[in-house]
Amino acid sequence: MVLITFLLSFFSWLFAPVLKPESNLKPLTTSVSADKNLASENIAWSSDRRLNWDDFKGLPEEGNPHHAVTAANLAVDAKCSNNEFVYEVKCVFLATQSWSKNKKSEKLLYHEQLHFDLTEVHARLLRKKLAALGTTCTNMKDRMNPTVAEAFKTWKAEQLEFDELSRHGLDAEVQQVWADNISKRLQELEAYKKM
Repeated sequence: MVLITFLLSFFSWLFAPVLKPESNLKPLTTSVSADKNLASENIAWSSDRRLNWDDFKGLPEEGNPHHAVTAANLAVDAKCSNNEFVYEVKCVFLATQSWSKNKKSEKLLYHEQLHFDLTEVHARLLRKKLAALGTTCTNMKDRMNPTVAEAFKTWKAEQLEFDELSRHGLDAEVQQVWADNISKRLQELEAYKKM
């Protein structure tokens, strides 16, 4: 289940600041804390590193019916430098906001990993869309903000669809179809793995 991130993402793009030359604009970056120790607990997506239960450092929310929550985010850093639009999109796992009530279930961990992998798919899609905007800073805010807002909307919708159709991982057959599709999309978007 990916829940917390959507709230953070929604508020981030809703209040995105104006793109200014030479600014270090972060219209969609979520700051977990000013404490560097907490920031160091975040995990950037990597094909070489899978999540494990030790990564889920948050406490389960009282009354939350879900068995686990993966807090993942698309962190976007964009700015104009020497009148050139530059950006970075990261897929980040927020360890201190992610939790599980059952840290023994490999099936549950696999489901949570798929949420993180699906977030990386959307990071790559967003990198592709931002690359298509070009590098000139002229009217970049007007071009970038709708692109990013739509990317977050699509990401949220697909995460919810994944949970709904796989019944939060209980339908193993449907979940495997999703896993295969996510893997295929990651391969198709390999050119946008890290930009």
